[in-house]
Amino acid sequence: MTEQGTPLGIGIVGVGGIALSHMAALRSMTSARLIAVCDVDAARAAEVAHVERCAGYGSAEELFADPAVEAVIVCTPNMTHEQLGMQALAAGLHLLMEKPLAMTPAGARSLAAKAAEQGRALAVGHSHRFTDQSAAIRAVIDSGEIGTPRFVRIAMNGGWIWPGWQSWVLNPTLSGGHSLHNGVHLVDLASWWIGEPATSVYSVGQHATSEALEISDYLVMELGFASGASAVCEISRGERPRGASYLELTVVGTEGVISREWDAEGVMAWTDAGLTAWGVDGAAERTFVNELEAFVAASRGTAEVVPPVSAAIHAVEIAAASEDSLRTAQTIDIGVRA
Repeated sequence: MTEQGTPLGIGIVGVGGIALSHMAALRSMTSARLIAVCDVDAARAAEVAHVERCAGYGSAEELFADPAVEAVIVCTPNMTHEQLGMQALAAGLHLLMEKPLAMTPAGARSLAAKAAEQGRALAVGHSHRFTDQSAAIRAVIDSGEIGTPRFVRIAMNGGWIWPGWQSWVLNPTLSGGHSLHNGVHLVDLASWWIGEPATSVYSVGQHATSEALEISDYLVMELGFASGASAVCEISRGERPRGASYLELTVVGTEGVISREWDAEGVMAWTDAGLTAWGVDGAAERTFVNELEAFVAASRGTAEVVPPVSAAIHAVEIAAASEDSLRTAQTIDIGVRA
């Protein structure tokens, strides 16, 4: 177990784009340090390990067996999450899973059960919770200034972010579809700000970039809640030009409204140059540090996991139901557990 004051030893599985954001955050932290990386491309893992001055492995099994690794961040494609997560937890490691937690609600619940059985922290990379602007909105809600939230609108629209037509993300069998791959960020924020899980979803989508797409690169999810509240979550990766980025956040309460329209601050977007995040004061690069600091605290048992595992499971449930709604053009009811 990690002693207080000793950096948490972290391994990263998968060294693609999102892993780079985690590595950059770790370089600025004292509460955790990067011990090892691994990738199915062993040469790539070795290259990254050389740059990061850590161990490099060609398999997850080797990384999980490294005695200096106490926690892992899984940054691999969606269809690998459940298997790798089970292996990491079985090895007695704390786990930060890049979103989504799993491809199916059943898979997400299985990972949660394994983490509880092993007594290990299980966090999911819903990174938008850790932006300064998202926290500021939650703080206003908690202050009671706008009363009880009744409606949320989130629009996060941008241009093409995937490397090419061969990308696994564009295959819904591998990614779960746009609802699961990117939509989970929005539905997680909506449920967090409303303060309760959604009970229904109706979704519409378009193949904005090309009719040849198998996923809806433009997607709108309408969420219903037991209290009568509602939310509209709009996510697009089919805008022009490719580097376009548009963000709109609105929370309507019984006593007031929070509104965040696009400007030079408060934007988090994938562009050709990679992932960029600004806080409400225009400062960048804190989002993943905030996320990792919360994970370290949960791993040490000094704080609760953020977001709660139940919220991460619920995000998968909503996303799966959203994909069902896209296929059937029907509103899908979602069972909410006590």
